[in-house]
Amino acid sequence: METLSFCIVFFKVTYYTNTKKAIKWSRRLLGFSGVWPLEIRDSLFLPFLFYGCVYSFLGLLDLIEYIKDIRYAMTNVMENMLVVMTMTKFGVCRMKYRSLSRFLTETDDDYIVDNYKTKEERLIFTKYNKFSYIFVMTAFPAMTFLTLLYYFKNVIPNVLKVMANSSLEYKLPYKIKPLLKPYDVKSYIFGCIHEFFRVVIILSAYIGTDCLLASTGFHLTGQLAILRIRVRDVLNDADEVYYNSVLRKLDGLFTSRIFINNTVRLLADILEDSFNIVIGQHLFGTTIQLCISCYQMLSSLAVLEGVGILTFVIYVSILSGTLFTYCYIGECLIEESTSLCEALYHCGWYELSTIEMKSICICMMRARKPLQLTCLKFCVVSLRTFTDIVKSSMAYLSVLRTFM
Repeated sequence: METLSFCIVFFKVTYYTNTKKAIKWSRRLLGFSGVWPLEIRDSLFLPFLFYGCVYSFLGLLDLIEYIKDIRYAMTNVMENMLVVMTMTKFGVCRMKYRSLSRFLTETDDDYIVDNYKTKEERLIFTKYNKFSYIFVMTAFPAMTFLTLLYYFKNVIPNVLKVMANSSLEYKLPYKIKPLLKPYDVKSYIFGCIHEFFRVVIILSAYIGTDCLLASTGFHLTGQLAILRIRVRDVLNDADEVYYNSVLRKLDGLFTSRIFINNTVRLLADILEDSFNIVIGQHLFGTTIQLCISCYQMLSSLAVLEGVGILTFVIYVSILSGTLFTYCYIGECLIEESTSLCEALYHCGWYELSTIEMKSICICMMRARKPLQLTCLKFCVVSLRTFTDIVKSSMAYLSVLRTFM
């Protein structure tokens, strides 16, 4: 019997520990570049920032120099836009670290097992946090494989060509103006090491920020869904002491941690304020990246370049998957916050006293405006945004193929 109890407790602890792995991965990735909100390290942040700014400037110089070569310019834009997007996410995490740290601190207790009394609450909590874990465990390995594949796809063939014919010049992996033009093995190795830091900063800052948004966004959505269940269970209690206990239950619910100072809405506002710039530049950048990547994929397919096809298929998949995750989080927030309002409306509020009805009315007024993520505060992010971005990218691709 003791063994069985131990196994049940161990299973429950492991069950809930797994739901926090997405946050732990975000902490590791962002902590590597010094911008984890709860542990800012400027000794790491400033060198990464300096490198990213210098790299972007060198990429711009290279683009200006070869602007007449359209294919080269497109490759330059595709490569260096990813770095610009990374630096934007990187900088926003540093600027918004106070609000993000508040969000993480406020939601830290949500991972305690005893907070969830019913099986339905536990299932909802696990469901939404599992979404973020799946995203992290998919995006990070995929982007790691892609960045390394793209890097060595350019390095290895060039080295083999130079070894076969010493008169050929060394070509660095990425389209930027080199700090030191490679003329021998040592200078080429220096250039490759310098450009390899691009891989590091993308994996840390770019993927780390995406993982943080997925973790916090899905977690908040899960808490909204759990709140809806609690409202339904409390207000629809039909036992014989209902009329004597409902006021006590309502008071307990509306003065709980979730409703104090309208905490859920406050957390949603923090999330939206912290990430609306990130979402805006990501949607804009993804539109262009999808267009150019699909064109590069079709070009590789035309000449049957296997490595190129694989590279751009993976890249398009990552871009589409990340874009869908952003939009799905926005859709879930809208849906769950709307469902909360409906749960309040469909309860037996008309059988309550005037004071209790006023309490319900206040909560309904708060829940009437859906919680949402926005793109630079101009438009609401939802699944419709995903289809609009994909359609725009394909339209640009069609125009590009016509002129090329």
